[in-house]
Amino acid sequence: MEGKKNIVLTTKVRNTELLACSILNLRSVLMLLRRITQHFKEQNWFAIGIDFFIVVIGVFIGLQVSNWNANLRESAEEKQLLLQLQTDVTAALTIKTDWLNEIGSHRDSLLSALAVVQNKQDSPTISDKHCKAMWSSHLIFYPEVSLAALNDILSKGALHTSQRQALRPMLLAYRERHQVIIQLNTVIRDFSNLGDTYGDAFPRKVVEQYEFTTMTEKATKQESGRITDSTFHTNCQLDAIRTNQTIQNKLLSNLARTDGLLQRVKIEVAALQQIENALFKN
Repeated sequence: MEGKKNIVLTTKVRNTELLACSILNLRSVLMLLRRITQHFKEQNWFAIGIDFFIVVIGVFIGLQVSNWNANLRESAEEKQLLLQLQTDVTAALTIKTDWLNEIGSHRDSLLSALAVVQNKQDSPTISDKHCKAMWSSHLIFYPEVSLAALNDILSKGALHTSQRQALRPMLLAYRERHQVIIQLNTVIRDFSNLGDTYGDAFPRKVVEQYEFTTMTEKATKQESGRITDSTFHTNCQLDAIRTNQTIQNKLLSNLARTDGLLQRVKIEVAALQQIENALFKN
């Protein structure tokens, strides 16, 4: 937003400067017209020829200066947009990298929990970490991060320098990938909610000593991509889970969907890193 304000302010200042130059040029043209009129009256053809030559040269130089000013203005606006895009990309990379780390850790815990469930000789009990990974395996939220300056840059058409032109295919490729990525939260709705469906395997009870501030801080600092229990506690009945193949199948489906999400977001992060590297070169 700050970058757009700077662009608008710079444009207004330059428009004012151009208006002032136009007024001065108009005065010069009027003076030249008076001279030409006077030379016609005196039938001074040589002077008239010189005057016309001056007019042609003046118009040519005026057009060149106008084009030069327009290019400078567009280049400055483009630079501001690229700086804004660089800020957006860096922020998006931070958010998405944190998400990958968090969901990757959740995925590993879920995989370990399934190994405990399916290896009946391994352990008669299951840890709280593994229990949480199973009953909350459907609770994944993907944060959508928009790059506000991206569409503005692409709408400009050709960029001004060869280095900036090399950036354009990367931006187009990222936008196409992002159209797929923004559908992730729709895909997440297909995850199985095992706690609600299989209450005997995942019984819950209310948390009497609930501290809202503590849970809010935890959610803010540690769980940007997942939503977990707050006012209730969930237990896992290992025997009930082991004897119910449908529960195990749904856990495996949630694991597979999680892997799919991770792969898609890794591709998006790689594209963002490529854009970030190109922006730093500009």
